[in-house]
Amino acid sequence: MEQYFVKQAITTNNLTIEDQEIFRHAIKVLRHKTGDVIYLVDPTEKLFKATITNVAVEEKQFQVDLELLDWASTELPIDVTVACSLSKKDKIEWITQKSTELGAKTIIFFSSKYSIMNWKKNVVEKKVARLQEIAKNAAQQSKRRVIPEVIYLNSLKDLVDYKTEANLVAYEESAKQGEISLLAQTLKKDPKSTLCAFGPEGGFAPDEIDYLNQNDFLSVGLGPRIMRAETAPMYFLSVLSYKYELTVK
Repeated sequence: MEQYFVKQAITTNNLTIEDQEIFRHAIKVLRHKTGDVIYLVDPTEKLFKATITNVAVEEKQFQVDLELLDWASTELPIDVTVACSLSKKDKIEWITQKSTELGAKTIIFFSSKYSIMNWKKNVVEKKVARLQEIAKNAAQQSKRRVIPEVIYLNSLKDLVDYKTEANLVAYEESAKQGEISLLAQTLKKDPKSTLCAFGPEGGFAPDEIDYLNQNDFLSVGLGPRIMRAETAPMYFLSVLSYKYELTVK
């Protein structure tokens, strides 16, 4: 069943959907009609089963009867921020989509020394809006209760303003040196929130790592293999899913 995020808090048992994007997708693309069922999530993260009761094509809206559902949360029990240096356009969009599916709450992109892409000021708003839409669509597809926030930072130094309880930086030199335990040790402390920074295809410059380390970011290895820029954040999120969602306590 399709799931959509509505902008208004749902406080009654019936609702008129006036969002043009939802109407286009639900009625025009998927051809839903009276009696069909969809799911809605409101800004308070409540999930509703919605039965379509009337479709007004000329007004581009439709009405639904609602039933509040008490489903298990689809959110990770830890707030996760993945911060990635700019990569090629298709990789950035892929990272946004898959990070959303894997449970990230915040997705940050930033410019660093070895970034192969740089965004000019006049395109940042448009690019972030595009990525935010990708995150929204991925959240609907994966039945998330929350749409991750997508943020762009002009500089790696700005990342310290987003520090969480546990702050990490994935560093391939740590992996090459055989460091395999710091990530596990950090997660054993069961932090309520974590941020992990990932470099571009060329990795982080040594002075960038020094800066992050001086600002309480712990350099960690992600196993013995060197991963692509777009693979490392997915590995990290998968580790968190195993730790917090699949391991029997």
